Amino acid sequence: MYSADLAHIHDAGFSDFSRDVAPHLVAHLPPRGLIVEAGCGSGVLARALTDAGFRVRGFDASPSMIALARTRAPRASFRVATLASAPIPRCDAAIAIGEVITYVSAWRTVTRFFRRVHDALPIGGVFLFDFIESGDRRTYPPKRIAGDDWSIVVRADLSDRNRVLTRRMTLFRKVGRTYRESRATHRVYVRSRDMVAGALRATGFAVTMGRSFGGYRLMPGDVAVVARKR
Repeated sequence: MYSADLAHIHDAGFSDFSRDVAPHLVAHLPPRGLIVEAGCGSGVLARALTDAGFRVRGFDASPSMIALARTRAPRASFRVATLASAPIPRCDAAIAIGEVITYVSAWRTVTRFFRRVHDALPIGGVFLFDFIESGDRRTYPPKRIAGDDWSIVVRADLSDRNRVLTRRMTLFRKVGRTYRESRATHRVYVRSRDMVAGALRATGFAVTMGRSFGGYRLMPGDVAVVARKR
């Protein structure tokens, strides 16, 4: 899903979210302990958590992201794995931010992931994540974003009764004196609050939902979830 070039571009140009939301997530966590991070990306949040004194085990489906994470957060441990397959060790909290669950097309896979997280947490343990509940204001014609050695052209469209948000990307990364071009398409799945909250409660979580984690407000259409094991 994230090739080496897309992982580099995402890390260089789109890491502010993980960096800025980190202190607001820490406010929900126990004073110390093991945090499991699903969809850890390039390790920006993992680095903030280890700097705050937590132990972190992260996983991501992209080997390129995991390679970046191991460099950025050397005190954390990482593995290549998906939400469908990753074992969730006993932990004090779990985190999956950056619309991680919305990348999973099969709802059954998401609910089984909720169950595995629930089983890994102690009573009162917290599970923090976000998801897309609306594609309104999330579509746009092609737009270009650029950094020092990269640029990306992205278009976002809604389909299937506004339940699937498709992002089509053309990537340019500088390699030597030239730019390498590649393409990627990501589909993320819009899900209702009732659907997500119902699955969490059926699993055994008490659920709070909102538009922000503490003082950090999410993008339009995104929902912040604080779920605690009952």
